[in-house]
Amino acid sequence: MILSLVFAVKKGENKTMNAFIFKSASYDPDQQNIELKYAYSDGPGFNEVIHFSGAKKDLNDADLDALNKAMRGLHLAAGISYYKAYCPTDIRIEGEPLAKEEADFFFKFYRHGLGEFSVENDIDLSGVIRFPVGSNHHPQPSDLTLSENCMVPIGGGKDSTVSLEAIIAAKRPHRMIAINAKKPILDVMKIAGGDAIHITRTLDPALFALNDKGAMNGHVPITGILSFIMACGAVLYDYGSVVMSNEGSASAGNMEFGGIEINHQYSKSLDFELDFEKYIQKTSLKNFQYFSLLRPLSETGIAALFSAQDKYFADFKSCNRNFHIDAGVRQYGWCCECPKCQFVFLALSPFIEREKLIGIFGKNMLDDASQEDGFRELCGLKGHKPFECVGEIEECQQIIKCLTTTEWANDAIVKKLSAELDIETLDRDALKKLALEHKYPHNIPEKYLDYLNEFIKTQR
Repeated sequence: MILSLVFAVKKGENKTMNAFIFKSASYDPDQQNIELKYAYSDGPGFNEVIHFSGAKKDLNDADLDALNKAMRGLHLAAGISYYKAYCPTDIRIEGEPLAKEEADFFFKFYRHGLGEFSVENDIDLSGVIRFPVGSNHHPQPSDLTLSENCMVPIGGGKDSTVSLEAIIAAKRPHRMIAINAKKPILDVMKIAGGDAIHITRTLDPALFALNDKGAMNGHVPITGILSFIMACGAVLYDYGSVVMSNEGSASAGNMEFGGIEINHQYSKSLDFELDFEKYIQKTSLKNFQYFSLLRPLSETGIAALFSAQDKYFADFKSCNRNFHIDAGVRQYGWCCECPKCQFVFLALSPFIEREKLIGIFGKNMLDDASQEDGFRELCGLKGHKPFECVGEIEECQQIIKCLTTTEWANDAIVKKLSAELDIETLDRDALKKLALEHKYPHNIPEKYLDYLNEFIKTQR
């Protein structure tokens, strides 16, 4: 049955597909759990549990109203993990039907959030995803007053540590927050110090059983799902802002497919950020703020700022093998062969002393000829931008050329690729100055923009 459904999606034959049903979302204050329920009309059901450790239990009517509104969005967002197994055209909502603005938002979230998934599975999802509009009312958000505290999500890599240090330097009241935190996230939190919120998300094992039997699998907009979880957390922990750490280049796509731009980092893009904040403020929490503190900067600029935070050098990790959903596959450290490792090494190379950087990673990837194809993709000299959270082609090219003026000049990758790049060569200081300029549009409130600018001044 599963194989025939997958075949039907690939061929665009929708009549054999079953319906995906959004059944219910509920909160148990004693257990501090949100439970999300889904099902296929002629297939399995799913129960997902999200545990909010330390959340307040004495919710008043206003709190419950706000939480129910926020949970509605979370229910719809998290369902993408289960919907992708079959991708049916028939989507059903039990309970209150969707208003047009809700259906429009989630159509875009699923269409673009499953963009990379569609490439991985060779599926054109245009005309497939259909959220039903069943109400002409406009959702009314809660006007619940939220505290001035801000949350800084910690991901274990360089970006979130830069945001955190900027907030600390500004003496802004804050807490760290993480979902399903393990090494290296816990290590980074320990080094930073301070109060932290820990949330756990448990996917239904029935989903993995479907994948084992041949159901479709692939990339989902995980940052978007986690953002909806943190919107619910605003009520349960009382905070008014979530300070993300997404750079400007996260908005740059990887390729075209199925009539849309495919962006591995769609739910880290400015487009999603603006849509999400507007959606929450219009449907759930009127006083909620969501923005990326690093949005004006390139990855190179963030690397330059991180290079001064040496207390994190031994413990930060960006390689996705540290965060694999399958514990049996998960590996701690740097694999030193994936696009993420290659890019982070490249981005830091102008700003961290050569031997120190090699010591952090355990290998000099820039002097490993076997990794040439990976660096070629990063620099736009082959294929397309990798499906990873990496910087733009232009900045990778600038870094390679810059390295010809440094102690990295004789490394194999630097020598070979720099000879093929007909662009201006910047020295280290010029590259850093350019990288710390505000290059991209952003959604940062004025006082937080001041925090960022003051932090940048201390690093120049």
